[in-house]
This record gives sequence, C-alpha cells and structure tokens, in this order.
Amino acid sequence: MKALLLKDFLAMKSQLKMIITILLLFIVVSFFLEDSFYLVLSIFIFGTIQVTASFTYDEMSHWDLYANTLPLEKSEIVKSKYILSLLLSIGTLLLFSPILLLINYWTNGIPLIDFLPIICLMATGSLIIMSFLLPIYIKFGPQKGRLFLFLIVILPIIGFNASLSFILDKLPPVETLQKLSYVSPIFGAILFILSYMLSVKFYETKEF
Repeated sequence: MKALLLKDFLAMKSQLKMIITILLLFIVVSFFLEDSFYLVLSIFIFGTIQVTASFTYDEMSHWDLYANTLPLEKSEIVKSKYILSLLLSIGTLLLFSPILLLINYWTNGIPLIDFLPIICLMATGSLIIMSFLLPIYIKFGPQKGRLFLFLIVILPIIGFNASLSFILDKLPPVETLQKLSYVSPIFGAILFILSYMLSVKFYETKEF
C-alpha cells in the first residue's frame, strides 16, 4: 500500500512547484480580497484535480498492465486511490484550516464558533465528490472521466454561485444547519465506503 501511494506522490513531484505556486496565489488573493472563498475553492480543486491526474499518469505509463502482474490484490490497488483522495482532499483541507482561520480573523468574517460546521461541510463535500468520481474514472478511464469531472464538479460550482441568493432564502435556520453539518461527515463516509466497494467490482471485471 505504501509503495502504491509513493508511486502516485512521485508522479506528482514534477508538478510540485506549480501546485505550491497556485495555492500561494489563492492565499494572497483571499487576503487581498478579504474573502476566504477563493482559498476554499482552491482546496476543492486541488484535491480533485490531483487525484484524477493520477489516473492520467497511470494510463500514460500503462501502470495497470504492470500492476496486475504483481502479487497485489486488485482491492489494494483501488484502495490506494481512495486513500490518496483522502490525503489530498481532507488532508489539504485540514492543513490549510489555520490559514482559513487567519484570513477569517483578518477580515472579521465568520465567527470562530461557526467555522467548525463549515469545515465539516467542506470535508463532506470532498467525500461526496470523490465518491462519485473515483468509480467513474476506474470504470471509464481518465478520457471519459474528464467529462464527468466537468459535470459533477465544475457545473455544480457555477450553478451554486449563480443561484446563491435563491439558495440562501430557502435554507433552514442556522441552528438546524449547524446540527446537520456535524453529522454530515458520517453520511459522506458511508457514501465513500459504498463507492469503494463499487470501484473494486468495476476494477475486478475490467480488462487491461
């Protein structure tokens, strides 16, 4: 398992400078515009793009053909992608949470007591996105997967931003939303586990 994860991280190494530059740019933009939304958006995009990019690296190097000649369980190969997605999405979110708090404090934004529900919702959002994308990429590959990436991630973000005022008017009371946010990661985790089980079935029946 460690070797599989190391392989993916080494593949990302060539893009490390670009990744750091982009994240720093979003941090600077969030500070200057006094809005942490841009950093939050970059965290979502970073985790999602890097996980899906790992499938592209695998396809270009014909990794799956080689991996299936090794004494590895197919479930282990799939599990490595799910662990990678957790490390990149949830890990990046936790890593940048102090910066989000700093930006929020600097701009007199959301009260600190309301920040934990937001972190919970962001973590749940990452789990849900990966739960849909990973089986698709495993089943159809990165070429067709990019279309679903646009449909599942980019379009909803655009639609949410365009209809934000309407959505805010329809939301339940803040107290209710806070309570739901605390349990939302449980829903995300259940969906993530079910997604993993589905992906294992897809990978076991896939021809390489």
